[in-house]
Amino acid sequence: MKLHHHFITWWHKRRERFYRRNRWHLVLDLSLAVIIFVLLGLSLRLAFYNPKVVDIFSNGIYNLSNGNNNRSLVLQADISSLQSVVKKGEDLSWKIHYKNKGNLKIDYVRINLNLTSAAFSLNILSAEDGSGAPLLIQGDQVELRDIDVNKEGDLIIKASWQSEKSDYPRTLNTNLQVKAYSGNFSFIKEYPLPVIKIISDLSVKAAIYFHSPQGDQLGIGPVPPIVGIPTTYWLIVKAVNNGNELKDFVFSAKLPDNVELNNEQSLLAGKFTYNKESRRLLWQIDSLAPAGGDYIANFALVLTPSITQVGHNASLLSSVQFHAQDIFTDTELTDTLNNMDSSLPDDRLNRGQGVVIQ
Repeated sequence: MKLHHHFITWWHKRRERFYRRNRWHLVLDLSLAVIIFVLLGLSLRLAFYNPKVVDIFSNGIYNLSNGNNNRSLVLQADISSLQSVVKKGEDLSWKIHYKNKGNLKIDYVRINLNLTSAAFSLNILSAEDGSGAPLLIQGDQVELRDIDVNKEGDLIIKASWQSEKSDYPRTLNTNLQVKAYSGNFSFIKEYPLPVIKIISDLSVKAAIYFHSPQGDQLGIGPVPPIVGIPTTYWLIVKAVNNGNELKDFVFSAKLPDNVELNNEQSLLAGKFTYNKESRRLLWQIDSLAPAGGDYIANFALVLTPSITQVGHNASLLSSVQFHAQDIFTDTELTDTLNNMDSSLPDDRLNRGQGVVIQ
């Protein structure tokens, strides 16, 4: 009764103070009252709502239930990367072992590969499923259909990647997003894949010249080479590194019996040694910076052609190779270059003038 009396008193005071002067005060109060009642009703409805519950476990198992109807959508997925390091231009591969461990047939699963950095782009090239499940590939997404209860398989996904800018991170960080659907049941899960390190991009160029690329004469002697007469050529080796710091760089090549290394050398970095018994030339650099640096070595090679080489290009270097250690990825970089002879393919003034004459 007292509450009713207070409400009547409040109403008369508010009417005299606000409502008689301006009807909009009454409209405003009524609107606020309606909003309060609507929000109260929604709160009560949410309090008694029995939703679908998704339980996500760290081992890749996803359970979905709806009330007490004992229906469940359970997908087990174990994912691994098939490589921990990758070269620029080398494709990426992942293996996904999946199994439908629930009691609902999965209509379809959509798997997306998402790079976490805008410095890279990715495109799925192929997907193979050993169980024979139908596959559909669209851009960076793979779709599997009709996965029966207890069905399992191994999905191999191969993708290409490329950098979208010159200065990019040295790791590829990828997220795998899984969406599964079974009738009205569905779930979505995204989690990171193992980080893949990018191997440094090391290139080594070795070429022999009689005239430099600028047209300056470097060599001495007859061109084409003549039997018994020495001709001096210059071997120019340049190493270009881009990416990670390298250590223990070694360039090596073997000289044939009628080619000698004279005392003229020019090194902008590192040191060289020459073993007369094995006839092997070595150029060594302790470390190469991640980018930049003048890693160039020049060596004078003296060819004295023999009678058996008449009518042929004379061999100047064989067993040409290099190797270095990538510190960041703990990877050995190694490659073999082509053998070199007096045909001088990189010398624009003397190219093809290497056939020995008598």
